[in-house]
Amino acid sequence: MHEYSLASAIVDQVEQIALEHKAVRVKKIIVSASPYELIIPELLYGAYEIIISERDMFKGSTLEYKVQKAEITCLDCGYQGEPDEEGDPEFAYNFKCPKCGGRDTHINMKSMVIESIDLEIPSKNEEEKKEEVTNLNQ
Repeated sequence: MHEYSLASAIVDQVEQIALEHKAVRVKKIIVSASPYELIIPELLYGAYEIIISERDMFKGSTLEYKVQKAEITCLDCGYQGEPDEEGDPEFAYNFKCPKCGGRDTHINMKSMVIESIDLEIPSKNEEEKKEEVTNLNQ
């Protein structure tokens, strides 16, 4: 189940970014990946929930997964973009070029990308108030 590894990597990277920005909470994460990554969204969401259950900064956060558009490069004419059709039934992912009709194409696979992160970052006034409260308790 590679979805658990992906979810773990997402959480680790987002946690690092959140700490760099001095965030107190992660609200929402949006990720996207190529349709050829064969990610099962339900498994990704389930793994994410398991992982964040042990991390206070992520409690109540949501993960949104988007599938990127299919993209090919035609090795005959150089076209880059969406394929004309899903592919030749005899050859998996042998896509047809919409420009020249050629089948000598290359799948442009993009790794999973973190598109956006919604963080709760305290304002300076809130940080000053926290410092004041800390000083009063000493």
